[in-house]
Amino acid sequence: MRIVLDTNIFISAFFWGGNPRKILTRIIDGNDTLFVCGEILQEVFSVMSRPKFGVNSHQVVRFIDSIEEIASRVVISGTIRGVCRDSDDDKILECAVVGNVDFIISGDNDLLSLREFQKIPIITASEYINKFGKY
Repeated sequence: MRIVLDTNIFISAFFWGGNPRKILTRIIDGNDTLFVCGEILQEVFSVMSRPKFGVNSHQVVRFIDSIEEIASRVVISGTIRGVCRDSDDDKILECAVVGNVDFIISGDNDLLSLREFQKIPIITASEYINKFGKY
């Protein structure tokens, strides 16, 4: 499957594992193709760098580098605006459209409440793993 992961999925995979980490494992194993854009990577960097997480910048950079190694990068132009209740999430939608993905995976209710965008389903990590299996 071709997928886009919301920032919260990356954060959950890094800190807590569970289904978000299973999704990253599926990507590493070649079962899924991950699409990212610079704006998503910047947000992951910004969130992981928050003092509450206690992660040093070297660890954050290594994680971002590892994402870039397993992902296909697309360029977005910011043309999708005002779709999501939280305008910061519009980049996720645009990345999905540009990458022509099959699923957007998120734990964010602002995205999940849409249920789909331009015929791209928006589902949780749990739903994705339940549907496509652990590996």
